[in-house]
Amino acid sequence: MAMDKSAADSYVYAKASGMLAKSYVGDKARELFSFNSLPELWSFLFKKEIPVVPEAMLARALEKEAFDTFVSQYRKLIECYASPKPVLTALLHGYDYENIKDIGAAISLKESKLPEINRINPFNIINYDKWPDLKAITAETPLDWYSSAVDIREQHLINHKIDCQNVIEMVKALDKVELSCRKDVKKLISEKLIVENIVWAIRLRLYYNMTGEEIIPLLAYSTEEKNIDDYLVQEALKVLDLPLDDYESWKKWKYRNLLNPHEESGPWTVDPGWISTAFKTVHVDKARRLFHQYPFTCCPMVCWFIIKQDELDNIRTASESLRLNIDSSLAMRTVGIVEVNNG
Repeated sequence: MAMDKSAADSYVYAKASGMLAKSYVGDKARELFSFNSLPELWSFLFKKEIPVVPEAMLARALEKEAFDTFVSQYRKLIECYASPKPVLTALLHGYDYENIKDIGAAISLKESKLPEINRINPFNIINYDKWPDLKAITAETPLDWYSSAVDIREQHLINHKIDCQNVIEMVKALDKVELSCRKDVKKLISEKLIVENIVWAIRLRLYYNMTGEEIIPLLAYSTEEKNIDDYLVQEALKVLDLPLDDYESWKKWKYRNLLNPHEESGPWTVDPGWISTAFKTVHVDKARRLFHQYPFTCCPMVCWFIIKQDELDNIRTASESLRLNIDSSLAMRTVGIVEVNNG
């Protein structure tokens, strides 16, 4: 139920603070990896009865329940505002943008069923009930340009355009954040977009042998103009010429603290996956510190979303590690949780 802004700010800050205190992030995330079976993890996380389904389906059900809980909690908090700040809905819309990629591919492949999607209603921008009419699905949304399916071999080009649309919406939303916290909120979100561009550029070089000239148009820019002076791509452009297997060349790089370890005289190749995981740990830690700095603005909810999304990733990883019988220490490392040696 919507409240006046001052009442909503106070209520949301108090509720969000309480929720975060119970979140499984940082060291507390280790608890998620202490179970021996999916039913044990389910009982630990949810009050609902455990579904009687095969293990593979239970893992999927657990991950869906975790996502639905995350969205439900977030929705209840931002619905306290008569008009939530655009950045708060833009964060959720990231799931819509991912969904439309799967929907477009399914239509291209002439599949009969709507793909399994992550629903964020009532904040969705996609008209899911119009399946399988792609034009109707995207009508009157930022994606209305995507009105007909393409050959599946061209889907990656559409997906890139969708990602760019997502970034542009977020950048525009950041400019509408309260002035008191705008600088810090913009820095928090923008740095994530910058590092995602860096990781993407390295992946394209490392796994697809693409040249800098080929990569530049495939980066995500803050506007549709795709200007190479764009602040979101500047750091990505700097890694286009760095040798992928020469650690010395990366030692002066701005984000060198995110690099995978290097042993003297041993072979080394930059690892984009390592950079991504290392950054996520730093990013979530910054969100945790920023949460309390601007209590009666949209800043706490931006931080809440980032922290709880990390918790969701941890739950999914714990679930998958049990389904695939992966050692818990290895699973924890994949989400940036460093194993403690008590010896």
